[in-house]
Amino acid sequence: MAEAFLQVLLDNLTCFIQGELGLILGFKDEFEKLQSTFTTIQAVLEDAQKKQLKDKAIENWLQKLNAAAYEADDILDECKTEAPIRQKKNKNGCYHPNVITFRHKIGKRMKKIMEKLDVIAAERIKFHLDERTTERPVATRQTGFVLNEPQVYGRDKEKDEIVKILINNVSNAQTLSVLPILGMGGLGKTTLAQMVFNDQRVIEHFLPKIWICVSEDFNEKRLIKEIVESIEEKSLGDMDLAPLQKKLQDLLNGKKYLLVLDDVWNEDQDKWAKLRQVLKVGASGASVLTTTRLEKVGSIMGTLQPYELSNLSQEDCWLLFMQRSFGHQEEINLNLVAIGKEIVKKCGGVPLAAKTLGGILRFKREERQWEHVRDSEIWKLPQEESSILPALRLSYHHLPLDLRQCFTYCAVFPKDTEMEKGNLISLWMAHGFILSKGNLELENVGNEVWNELYLRSFFQEIEVKSGQTYFKMHDLIHDLATSLFSASTSSSNNREIIVENYIHMMSIGFTKVVSSYSLSHLQKFVSLRVLNLSDIKLKQLPSSIGDLIHLRYLNLSGNTSIRSLPNQLCKLQNLQTLDLHGCHSLCCLPKETSKLGSLRNLLLDGCYGLTCMPPRIGSLTCLKTLSRFVVGIQKKSCQLGELRNLNLYGSIEITHLERVKNDMDAKEANLSAKENLHSLSMKWDDDERPCIYESEKVEVLEALKPHSNLTCLTIRGFRGIRLPDWMNHSVLKNVVSIEIISCKTVHAYHPLVSCLV
Repeated sequence: MAEAFLQVLLDNLTCFIQGELGLILGFKDEFEKLQSTFTTIQAVLEDAQKKQLKDKAIENWLQKLNAAAYEADDILDECKTEAPIRQKKNKNGCYHPNVITFRHKIGKRMKKIMEKLDVIAAERIKFHLDERTTERPVATRQTGFVLNEPQVYGRDKEKDEIVKILINNVSNAQTLSVLPILGMGGLGKTTLAQMVFNDQRVIEHFLPKIWICVSEDFNEKRLIKEIVESIEEKSLGDMDLAPLQKKLQDLLNGKKYLLVLDDVWNEDQDKWAKLRQVLKVGASGASVLTTTRLEKVGSIMGTLQPYELSNLSQEDCWLLFMQRSFGHQEEINLNLVAIGKEIVKKCGGVPLAAKTLGGILRFKREERQWEHVRDSEIWKLPQEESSILPALRLSYHHLPLDLRQCFTYCAVFPKDTEMEKGNLISLWMAHGFILSKGNLELENVGNEVWNELYLRSFFQEIEVKSGQTYFKMHDLIHDLATSLFSASTSSSNNREIIVENYIHMMSIGFTKVVSSYSLSHLQKFVSLRVLNLSDIKLKQLPSSIGDLIHLRYLNLSGNTSIRSLPNQLCKLQNLQTLDLHGCHSLCCLPKETSKLGSLRNLLLDGCYGLTCMPPRIGSLTCLKTLSRFVVGIQKKSCQLGELRNLNLYGSIEITHLERVKNDMDAKEANLSAKENLHSLSMKWDDDERPCIYESEKVEVLEALKPHSNLTCLTIRGFRGIRLPDWMNHSVLKNVVSIEIISCKTVHAYHPLVSCLV
């Protein structure tokens, strides 16, 4: 994944060079040279990443490049973090006394990294690496097929459904019908389209029938030429586009034709619109059948609902595997059958995987050979051009550079992990994979990246729970990510990723690391970006946490014994996410939490022991997620007014509202302006309230009116005599869930309460 990270690094270098900081530090020339060298190396990366599969020396070269890139990123990060502080002048106009020391330290590191890069750049010539080319596969045409498989398993139902759509459902359609077949790589989209194409009912219904393998190059002139040549069954010389268009329309005019466009990747709507305009001359019922991995392509081209191809059943997958591994052999070793059925589970219902694994074992009859395949990850097995991983890798190479590393990073999660979208986006941000786009917040850019990967079939099994989106990756897609990630992996389970002395990527249960290194040695990992210490029965976080100046993401969730956090935590100027959910015993946050100027996510769900918020938390203007806010008893800095200027997203629970004295204090929260909050929970606590609730008037709740974008509302423990007027208003027009709990003094005849009952 060097190519993707290098692009991120080059973008950061460009911003740094164009800004004032590089000039002030005196390193502008050095950073420009660094940028130039990385750009030179970038030109050969695509070739290198293809060759590394067969050349260990190139794989080692890529590892050295990765380490150098991360080291350069560390230097850049330190300059952006520390230099502005040390460049401040005192009242006498003098710079901070340590600025010379800082410049000297960075200068030495810059010299060392340049020496490493010079060696790395020189080695590319030794490996005969070529700069990337713009050559693309040439489309092919076919008028009929002899299916490659002796028998196709498990697709008869799908074939009949598609034939019915083409022959019956759209037979009289006046406009050109386009049906996309959608599915991940290796699922058998082309095989299914071939079955439809050769079905006798289709042969009798359509004339002419044309098959074009489009691949990557969706060029109107070339495709029209291929279609004409397929119909006329002869080659054409070079012709201009206009006469080609005319010739094709003459051939298709008034004909009920079927055109199959196989393996389409084009996402340019204008290109398809131009070709469709030429194809519209057919008779009623003329149809186009496309196969694609990309949902976006299906939405651009399709006039019909895309036909989403499902995975094969376990039984059909087994039959296909048997066909490949045993052929026509009559006597079969029952032990091999038992092992084979376990191997088929690795296929996850993907036909190409069953064929690949069966093909590997075709002439192997020793149990240990079968056990090796069963116990190995697919990405570690021999890979031929027609194997599953090369087929899936094509999807990866079609990703824009800014998406490649985001996808590959998912390999740090174990297989079958249910991932949460917001958390994954936070991890991407922590590693610098998400770059700002115009006025969009980084979280919104991350959401676009996630959606794009989902539309390209990299994610599946989407489920929304409590307003959060959870999803999984198919095992084979996970294997693809792992194979791409393997160059940076040093542990067998891919859950601890170390590059020399730098740990750049972690999203792990930390038990193994704690036992190996102990928490007192955290300061050794100076380049740590992500640290997950969740659910390890941690009683105290060491003060050395403050030495991890590059840290962006710290997860302490589930550590129910932690009562406080060290003040040194507030030295982490780059920290974006602090996850403390489930830390039931946590009594308070550090007093200087407001110094965490980069903090975007403060997750406090289940922190029931918190008695108040730290002073001036409202000054954290980058904060987007604050899942829990505890109203303080006396201090103004712990009151609802701290929420006024925070542009919060997602959910928030506000507790101890019995401490709010009047509606003016409540209005300070400015909830009605928080258009990105989708869930609001408001809680009054019985423990601190007097026996008489005269002061608890509805005016306080009236002043807590939310924005109309709210979808979930909870009111717990309110003891006023009625609910606020805004609950009968269009403020709640988007609400899908309302909970009113333990509100004992609210009149039962209130219209909303009656409705809920």
